[in-house]
Amino acid sequence: MTLEEKIFQKLLSSPKIQEILGKDESDDSKAEKAAVLLFSALEQTEELAEIINNSSDSIYVTDGEGLTLYANKAFEEVSGIPREEVLGKLVSDLEKQGTFTPSVTSLVLKEKRKITVIQELKQGNFVIATGVPLFNEKGEIYRVISNSRDVRELTILSRYLEDLFARKEKGIDSPPEVFNSIICESEKMKQIMNLVSTLASVDTTILLTGESGVGKGAIARLIHDSSPRVSGKFVQINCGAIPELLLESELFGYESGAFTGAKKGGKPGLFEVADKGTLFLDEIGELPYSLQVKLLNALQNNQIIRVGGVEPVEVDVRIISATNRNLEQLVRENKFRLDLYYRLHVIPINLPALRERREDIIPLSQFFLIRYNTKYKKMVKLTSSFLEKLLAYNWPGNIRELENLIERIVVTSRNDTPSCDEITQCLSQESVVSNDPVTVNRIVPLPSAVEEVEKILIQRVYDSCKNSYTTARILGISQSSAQRKISKFLKSNKEHTESGGL
Repeated sequence: MTLEEKIFQKLLSSPKIQEILGKDESDDSKAEKAAVLLFSALEQTEELAEIINNSSDSIYVTDGEGLTLYANKAFEEVSGIPREEVLGKLVSDLEKQGTFTPSVTSLVLKEKRKITVIQELKQGNFVIATGVPLFNEKGEIYRVISNSRDVRELTILSRYLEDLFARKEKGIDSPPEVFNSIICESEKMKQIMNLVSTLASVDTTILLTGESGVGKGAIARLIHDSSPRVSGKFVQINCGAIPELLLESELFGYESGAFTGAKKGGKPGLFEVADKGTLFLDEIGELPYSLQVKLLNALQNNQIIRVGGVEPVEVDVRIISATNRNLEQLVRENKFRLDLYYRLHVIPINLPALRERREDIIPLSQFFLIRYNTKYKKMVKLTSSFLEKLLAYNWPGNIRELENLIERIVVTSRNDTPSCDEITQCLSQESVVSNDPVTVNRIVPLPSAVEEVEKILIQRVYDSCKNSYTTARILGISQSSAQRKISKFLKSNKEHTESGGL
């Protein structure tokens, strides 16, 4: 008897199959029905596997001991971890390695019930993970199925729904703009995001400029994730953080014996690692002059030569660079090559400072608050007076400073509602709106003085935030009142300027 015949005989002898086929059927009839059942089951199994693998939720399956049996494609996308790194490994070991903390599977195996937790992944992002146990006839867990979704997606969806309901209450039928991983409620950032969505699909070189901490790295990552190169690697290097002697080998790699201590067999550089993907050159203005020619050749010829090598290596890499320095000034000072500047400056995108996009301060604060409340298991809330302080601050450190501030407040707050004193202690006093009294230099009629102070305040606040709602919140007046004063003072200024008044 062949192996196939043995398998089929085993199938026919199964009590469940016998029950389905019936006792009065002939052997030939039973065999025909069993074959149909078998092929149908195989087709359904393949279809089910395809459905699970293409689910938008991360799905992770272990046995009753916590041994990883399966992870779908969404797991790789959400976690940034290749499935090969977790398959066949115990979740307890993966938890110790920091792959995910805590392990929802370990908690399910311990508690023997469905559990939902917020996990921190190795990449530093957070997911909401739910683990469900499956029990056998003896009441023992033989499988744990976990599904997870990025907290950022849920936060964005929550904000989208809040905006949608608010619009419906106001009688606005059009849906709100769909938010992505970059928070942008200011017009400046919305324009940039529209440009980014257009550029993501093409392979052009992009130069991101702006002050330190404005989010250049996040935009670079978003461009990669939205591009056809998303299946390739996103590789980042800070050109100012690595000594010149090491930077060349990091970028271009080296051959065996190229220098003392070189690995046997050599080592690929980041250009080779990023092949078919994106290479993000952060702080490109710090790139040593001696390496700029080699970088230019790599960009123009799509080839690199390893340190100590002679043969060119073909590379297919998209370059995104970023700097907080004035490259044109560096060119004038002969510190940056003009030809490299033009090669990098194909599509420049200047990211505004946080003080130029004040509409984003509150949603960014709420986003970071969720992140660090989750991380430190706290329930800190931001009061309106707290938010007013944030809106009135100039943020010299931009988004990075805001994130650090929120984390500090969450960690150090003595209760769930931090006081204004706590935030004031965390801010750079040079950038906080002064609480000093208004200085009076001459006697004027009181109504004229009041109007002049109103005009100055309205102009200063509105110039920084360009939004009547934010202006009203900072000055402690209603939005309708703020709107009237903005129209009054800005209109009078415009007419005065157009008439040539001094």
